Amino acid sequence: MTTVDPLAPLEDLRPLLGMLGEDAAVVGYGAGTRGAHELSAMQVRIARLLVEEAGFRAVALDQDWTLCVLLDTYLRTGTGDPVSLLEAAEPFARTEEVLALLRWMRAFNQAHPNDPVRLVGVSPHETGTSAYDTVTAYVRRAAPELLGEVLACYAELRPDGKVSAHTRRFRALPDRSIWRDRAQEAYDLVGALPGHDGHAWALRNARVIVQYYELHDHPDDPSDPHNMDYYEGSFAENAAWWYRHTGHKVLFWSSCTHASKGRTRAVAFPPDPASGSPNAGSHLQDHLGSRYLSIGLTFGDGELATYSDAPPHRVPRPAPPLVESVLDAMGGDYLLDLRADPPCPVADWLTGTARTRVIGPRHDPDNDTAHHMTGGSLAEWFDVLVHVRHVTASRPLRVESPPKPERFRCR
Repeated sequence: MTTVDPLAPLEDLRPLLGMLGEDAAVVGYGAGTRGAHELSAMQVRIARLLVEEAGFRAVALDQDWTLCVLLDTYLRTGTGDPVSLLEAAEPFARTEEVLALLRWMRAFNQAHPNDPVRLVGVSPHETGTSAYDTVTAYVRRAAPELLGEVLACYAELRPDGKVSAHTRRFRALPDRSIWRDRAQEAYDLVGALPGHDGHAWALRNARVIVQYYELHDHPDDPSDPHNMDYYEGSFAENAAWWYRHTGHKVLFWSSCTHASKGRTRAVAFPPDPASGSPNAGSHLQDHLGSRYLSIGLTFGDGELATYSDAPPHRVPRPAPPLVESVLDAMGGDYLLDLRADPPCPVADWLTGTARTRVIGPRHDPDNDTAHHMTGGSLAEWFDVLVHVRHVTASRPLRVESPPKPERFRCR
């Protein structure tokens, strides 16, 4: 590959289309870090390629469902300020690189008003009030006689103020099952209604509300304090729903820990030990079979943002047993088709147990190889690899950033 510039021509990336083929319904992609400018910029380039030349019409972010509804409104209509909206995103998504993705998607939609590309959030982590409003507005139109029942179900459940404070309140309840069951009851009421216009959308919002309460109704388990098992399943469920409901081919923008087909993958973030469980990509493979494909992004050395005021991580050249030590020895930036027919020694290496670099907010450069994902092979996890030899830190979102949609040229 010749460049990571999101605005550059796409000729060097075009072989990726042949590597993925024409049957993919959902493609997941991500790196072992959220903090590298070049890898996130490459994700924007890949989004451009698949939207412009392969007919993909949805990008699924592992961000909150209701936040992405607001961002999608901006993409379709221009209403709202993406910079302000991104302030509510996870820290690793509050970056100039994610803003560049949104600016490009908005420009594409302005050029293609009858064939827009959509944005969907697949996380129920901070489900906001708009989900409740969508459900109740539909019931008010389609079955007003049931509105009182649905409102009774959502009494106290609908956040009043910040969702994070509402979550703490829910977690402090002596019996959380009462609220969880009321969310499920509302979902069941909406599910039993006739399928008028807007029914599927209202029902999915009701389901995301259920996901929110099921996600946060879990024991204080030190081995899984954030209930990541449930996160992974909900990411996959919501992305697969979008594809099945709309027919849009979906690009799942995430990290390799979520997007790889890692049925038994284990992630080690020192000092925490490695923990393993099926991830979103493996659930998507269960939903879609061979129509789910995964692209992994790897890198050699450089600096990574920490999603905080801390200085960037300085990451050394990869050493064995990291697979990047082999990938980086080739030199340069390149695409690698893992589904091609390789020589026997290469095939053995691709199917052997792998350890690939995964770096979060903490990193010890003297113990670099301890930050990793394992529990599977490259051939199991990915269909294509994108390797970038040197990276710099991703760029935090600047609130004063002016919009520059005119720089983008959409086909």
